[in-house]
This record gives sequence, C-alpha cells and structure tokens, in this order.
Amino acid sequence: MKKISYCAVSALTLVMSQSVVAYESQDDAGIRDDRQSDGYKAKGIRVGSFVLNPMMSIGNEYNSNIFKQDEQVGEVDSYIAHFKPGFKVKSDWNRHMLGLSVDTDIALYSTQGDANDYEDIFLRLDGRIDVLRDSYLDASFTFDDTHEDRGSPDQRGGSTPTFYDRKAIDLAYSHKFNRVSINPTMNFSRYDYEDTPTTSATGNLRQSTRSRWEYTPSLRVGYEIQPEYEAFAKFVWKEVTYDTGVISGASTTAFDRDSSGYNALAGMAFELTDLVTGDVSVGYLHRDYAAANLPTISGINGFVNLTWRPTTLTNVTFAFSRDINETTQSGVSGVVASTPSIRFRHELKRNVILDAGIKYAYNEYDGFNPANTVIANRTDRLEDVFGGNLGVKYLLNRNFSLGLSYSYDSRDVNYNLSDYEVHQVMFNVNGQI
Repeated sequence: MKKISYCAVSALTLVMSQSVVAYESQDDAGIRDDRQSDGYKAKGIRVGSFVLNPMMSIGNEYNSNIFKQDEQVGEVDSYIAHFKPGFKVKSDWNRHMLGLSVDTDIALYSTQGDANDYEDIFLRLDGRIDVLRDSYLDASFTFDDTHEDRGSPDQRGGSTPTFYDRKAIDLAYSHKFNRVSINPTMNFSRYDYEDTPTTSATGNLRQSTRSRWEYTPSLRVGYEIQPEYEAFAKFVWKEVTYDTGVISGASTTAFDRDSSGYNALAGMAFELTDLVTGDVSVGYLHRDYAAANLPTISGINGFVNLTWRPTTLTNVTFAFSRDINETTQSGVSGVVASTPSIRFRHELKRNVILDAGIKYAYNEYDGFNPANTVIANRTDRLEDVFGGNLGVKYLLNRNFSLGLSYSYDSRDVNYNLSDYEVHQVMFNVNGQI
C-alpha cells in the first residue's frame, strides 16, 4: 500500500467524515449498541432474505509510546490515522441462521510509517442449524490477517510488527432434554507467522518457527437445579503442534514446544434476579511439553463472569480468568495469566453512551531452569499489566455517530528495561447503513 503523510491523511479524514459510513469498533472504548433504541439502529439493505450493513470508521489516534518501550530506552509518540471499512450480512430466516462479517483496520503512522503501518483484516462466517426445539448446531470459520502487539516479549528486537494470520474452525452442538444439557465443541486453529526484520546485524527474528496447529475439543454437561440455577461440569483438552522447533530472538537454540493438556472445571450458572446474572467455575489445569527442558505446568484455575444491572440504563460487568497462554521465550514452558477486569456502561441519554473499564493481568512465565546453560542466571519472568479506559459515544442518528476515548496501559516486569506506560486518545467518526 502506498504510504502518504499523516497531514494528507488527516485532511482526507475531515473530508470523508462528511459522507462516509462507519462501524462500531474496539477503539470506541469498547462501547456497543446492543440496547440502543430503534431510532438509532441502522436498518441495513435488504438483499433477498439477507440484511446487509455496509460500515466504515475513520479515526485519529494519539499514542504516547508506539513501541511500548521503557522510558530509559526512549519513548516514541505518534499520531495515527485509522481507516476501517467493513460490512455485515445476516440472514432473516425463521429457522437457522447464516452470517458473514468483514472488518479491517488500515493504520498510517506519522512517525516511522514504514516500520509501523499495518493493514489488518478480520473475516468471520458463522451459521446455525436448528435441529429440534432445544437442539442446534453452531459452526463458524474465522480468518484474521493481523499483527502482534509491539509490547510482546516474543518479538523483542523487531524493527516492524510481527505479522501473522490465524484460521479457525469452530463446531458446537447444544442439546437439552428435561433438565440436562450437553454441549460438545471442537476448535481447529492454524497460526502462520512471518519472519520479522531487526535493526541489528543478526538478521530476521525467526518468527516463522512459531507457526502451529491447535486442537481444542471440549464437553460441557449441565443440570438445571431450578430455572434460575444450573450446575455444570466442563472438560477441555488442548493439543498444540508446531511445524518445527521454535527459535526465540537472537538465540540459535530451538525448543520443541509441542504440548498437550487438559482443563477440568465445575461451576454454577445463575440468574439471581433480573439484576444479577453470570457463571462461576473452578478447576484444575495441566499441560505437558515435548521438550525435556520445558517443565510441566499445572495448578488451580477458574473463570468468573458476572453482570449487574442496577438500572435499565446501566450495566456493570466483572470477569476473571486464569489460564495458560503460549510463549516463545527461551526456556519458558508457558504463561499462566490471571486476569480480572471490570467494566461500567451507562446510557446517559438515548443517544449518549458512557463507558469505563479497568483491567489487570498477572503473567507468570513458568519454566526457567537455572541449571540449563541456555538460560543460566535467569529467573521466572513476572509481569503486572494494568489498563483502564474512559469513553463517550454520541449517536447523531441511525447512521452516524462520534466517539471519543482515552486509554492507559502499563507494565511492570522484574527484568530491567522492560517496563512501559502508554497513553492513547482516539477520536472516531462512525456510521453504518
């Protein structure tokens, strides 16, 4: 894509904002219009038995630390122009469902554009077959052509973002008879990474060695104690198969990161009143790694999802999860991530939506073995990651809206020169037909 200066992009933004239509995106402080009144819902274009919603968003962002670097290394700020064309199309049938959505994010940086610009694409095709009254099959295909966050330690030293694509197929069957519900699922995911250039003479980061398959079958069985309470048990198996040994950073040592393991959970889904709904579960997870120098990870985990509606215009949601994430850090088995978050959403008026949130993550990079000469004199990496956001969205009519948001992100690590702070301000012109 031909690069242009930010000044030209900003001018184009002002012109296009008068006539363009846009879609709701995560940059709008995570605000969604699920409960907005009919007067502010886009009607879409009827195409046979489908409804088409063309969308577009144009945004201007200020980012105080685009490389997510420690202040002692040097923070670099930038203005960023975002163009986000896309569309949604969904069936309007009495039974069954078929839908397709395409979202994009074309980002142009005013600072070091050649090293930062990106063009992300997110495609999702999903459908549902209604077998019986309480029985249906869900299926979806997802394709994401995107990039990794610049703060990731897995791409440390890269002079550009690490680009990759993800293809996934999800299958889920739900069946209920009497008070018992059964929900088997299957996920197939394929990740393909590109090598990332560096500013040093060591050559590219061998990110392509991170390419892999992930297989995740699961089974959930629930029992309805009474209409407002359901006890359930869930078992998830995960198997990860890499194409080759994984090489991290400037290291020449490859690790066999193939792994397999399970997550067994038991919990309760409930609707205490019309005001409080959610589910809570606790369990045990275990993961074995093929490489002898990558130790097993196991321990207690759990998930919490709660929604409180103190008024018909206000939602407060709380979530917590503890799970194992993939990493390519030399000698590290995986990242045990504990992530609580809380979000507040309030409709100040029918067309004015306020949004605020706080999130925290405690990441434990498990597996460093001081006896291994490859990683001698190293300790387990521990991260405290904190984030918060404030946003307001103003709905002009059913086709146009404006969004203004501020977000803060910081990381505190027990390694030198690995901390960072980021301030982001985003203004969006959005619309949809």
